Amino acid sequence: MTTLELYRTERTTPCLVIADHAGRMVPEGVELGVDPHDLARHIGWDIGAATVSRRLADRLNCGAILCHVSRLVIDPNRRPRLAASMPVVSDGTVVPGNRDLSEVDITTRIRDHFLPYHRAIARWLGEKRRAGIVPALIAVHSFTPRMLGQSRPWQVGVLWRGDRRLAQPLLDGLRRDPHLCVGDNQPYSGEQDFGYTVNFHAQRTHIPHVMVELRQNEIDRTETALAWADRLADLLIPALADPELYRIYEGDNLADLPEGTSWRQAVSCSSSTR
Repeated sequence: MTTLELYRTERTTPCLVIADHAGRMVPEGVELGVDPHDLARHIGWDIGAATVSRRLADRLNCGAILCHVSRLVIDPNRRPRLAASMPVVSDGTVVPGNRDLSEVDITTRIRDHFLPYHRAIARWLGEKRRAGIVPALIAVHSFTPRMLGQSRPWQVGVLWRGDRRLAQPLLDGLRRDPHLCVGDNQPYSGEQDFGYTVNFHAQRTHIPHVMVELRQNEIDRTETALAWADRLADLLIPALADPELYRIYEGDNLADLPEGTSWRQAVSCSSSTR
């Protein structure tokens, strides 16, 4: 399997599911110096996200784009050349292979494993926009049950900032289940930091979008991951069926990105920001 997966992107439904951290592949020629056990933990990938994303795409009859390179090689949801893009330490685990990277190493990782994923998303969205269609973007992530010694009670989180057209139906539907602890902008807040991918491809362009975070012990088995995808699909299908959704968001979603954050500029950027 390559680090980039285009899952049935020929489907014509104007919606795309994306998974930044779908896999934990370490490409040939990259030596992280990390134990395979650590690579299989949440620091290496979003456990369960790939299974959820494919099933969700099938239920919504839309395509999905998944990035399978480990986030320790390069995190597609972080702006290149920032420290978090190729972390030296992740949740207490040292990544020796990310120390003192040369400019050639940095540029190669960006070129080979960051740019193809973002170009694929931009290409798919661009084709829809050129056809006069405003598409929707659904980002799937998963999170560890504990972080920095703190338990995270939410089984699912819905992240939004400004544009709630997809987030609100999800929140309302999930909250109807009394057995669920639902995070509204938890365990991460879209109002504070949505991450690079949604910021660049959806917030900046004001297309409808939402980010879903699923707790990893809820989706670490195939059957539970599929069940969660079905639960999300049941709530998203009516929202996506509304033709009024496919319009540019006119409000302020605070999406302005700092100068020079375009992925097109990533390779030529100075390495001084690392």
